[in-house]
Amino acid sequence: MSKRFDIYLDDRGRFFEFFGRRKHHREHWALKDVSFTIKRGEPFGVIGSNGAGKSTLLKLIAGISEPTTGTLDVRSPVTTLLDLGLGFHGTFTGRENVYLNCTLMGMRRDAVDALLPEMIAFAELGDFIDLPVRTYSAGMKLRLGFAVAAHMDADVFLVDEVLTVGDEYFQRKCVRKIEQLLDRGSTIILVSHDLHAIRSLCETVLWLDRGEVRALGPAREVVDRYVNLQREREGLSIRQGRQHLQAIAGDGEPKPATRVAGWTATVDDPHLKRAITESCYLPDAESMWAESANTVPYERYDGENPVVIGSGEVQVLSVQILDGQGRPRQRFQTGEAMVVAVSFRTTEPVERPIMGVALHRNDGTYVYGPNTRFDGVLDGTYHGIYTYFIHYPRLPLLAGEFRVSVAVFDKQHLHPHVWYNQLFEFEVAQTKEDHGIVAMDHAWGLITHVEDTAATAGNVGEDDGSR
Repeated sequence: MSKRFDIYLDDRGRFFEFFGRRKHHREHWALKDVSFTIKRGEPFGVIGSNGAGKSTLLKLIAGISEPTTGTLDVRSPVTTLLDLGLGFHGTFTGRENVYLNCTLMGMRRDAVDALLPEMIAFAELGDFIDLPVRTYSAGMKLRLGFAVAAHMDADVFLVDEVLTVGDEYFQRKCVRKIEQLLDRGSTIILVSHDLHAIRSLCETVLWLDRGEVRALGPAREVVDRYVNLQREREGLSIRQGRQHLQAIAGDGEPKPATRVAGWTATVDDPHLKRAITESCYLPDAESMWAESANTVPYERYDGENPVVIGSGEVQVLSVQILDGQGRPRQRFQTGEAMVVAVSFRTTEPVERPIMGVALHRNDGTYVYGPNTRFDGVLDGTYHGIYTYFIHYPRLPLLAGEFRVSVAVFDKQHLHPHVWYNQLFEFEVAQTKEDHGIVAMDHAWGLITHVEDTAATAGNVGEDDGSR
C-alpha cells in the first residue's frame, strides 16, 4: 500500500495542468510499499519521526483518505481519536455537541442517553457541560472529545498523539481508559512519541521512516532499535555543536592566569575560588571585546533535535567541566566535586538573563536543571564578557555517562538567547554497587518484635555469652 500527494506551488499550477499537458506539481510519497497485518484485539503501535507518515497511515485506516496504490482491508467499525474536538460546534453546549457527534457516528438517541452520564463523568467538566463550547479552553475540549470518542461502540480505535496533550492527570486517565478498551477485546492502533506508553500498551510496533517500513515486530525490540538510532543521531549533534562552538571561540582551551576583572559567587572556599579563576581567565578578553559582534540567531537542528538555538544576543565562547581543583576532567567518582563553567559575551545589553546548566543521562533522562532565577542569584543587566559557573560540592550521580546542556534565557524565561543542547559529556564511576541514578543519603535500621533465639543464635552482632 502506498500514498502519494501531489503538491502544487499555487492554484495557477492546478489550472494550467488541468487545461494543458505539462505537469505543474511535484509528487510526494508519504507512504511507500507499507504492508502489515493487525490481529483482532491486538494493541498495535506506530512510531517514527515527524513526517514519517504515521498520521497519513491512520487516516487511510480511518477511511478519511484512500491509498494511491495497493489495498487496505479494515473488517471492523473504526473510531478515530485523531483530532479531538474536531466537529464541535462553538455555539452548541457541551451536552448538545455530545448528541451531535454521536448522531453523526450513527448512534441512536436512546443509546446516547444511556452513555451520556458516563461521558460527562469522564470529561469532568462540571457545570461547563451546559455552556457553549466556544467558552471552553483547549484542555476542556480535549477532555470532551476523548470522552465521546472513547465511549463509541467500535472494535478498532485509532489514537494519534492523544497521550502527549492535556495535563498529566488526564493523560493517566486516558491510559487507564485505553487499558479498559484492550481488556474488552478492542483493537488499539496507537501513534505516539511517548515511547514508554508504546512499550507498556502495545504488543507489536511498526516503525516508519520517511514513508517506508524500517522495522515491524515485538514492541520492546523495535522501540529499542529506534532509541539506539536516536542516540547515534544525538552523537552527531554533539559533534556538530562542538564544531559550531569552535567556529565562534577558536580552540576554547582554558588559559592560565592570576587575575580576573571581577568575582561574584556564593562560593566561599578560597582554594576553589582561585582554581576556578585561573581556569576560566581569558587573557585576550579586552581585545575580543574590542571586536564588533553582530546579533545573529542560532537555528541548528539534527532532524527534530535542537543542537544550538537562540536569538543570538549571547555568544558562548567556551564550556569547561572541571573538578574541585579547577582541572579539566571528563571522568568523576560518585561524591567528587564538579564545576561547569560557561564563558560568554553579549552582542547587546541583556537585561536580567537567566543562566542555566542541565544534566542529562545519555539515554535522555533529565537529571537536574537549576538556573539563576530559581536560586535567586546573579540578577542584573549584562553587556561584556563573563563566565558563569555552577559548583556541585558532592556529585551524587551513580555510574553512567552523562551530558550537559547550557543556556542563557531571556528575563521572562520564554526563549533562549543561546542554548547548547546536551553537547558536553562526562562519565561517573562508583566504588560500591548501587542501582539507580543518584546516591541518596540514607541509614538502615531493624526493629525486632519477636524472635526465636535458637534459630538466630549465629547472627552477626549477637552476644551468645562465649566472649
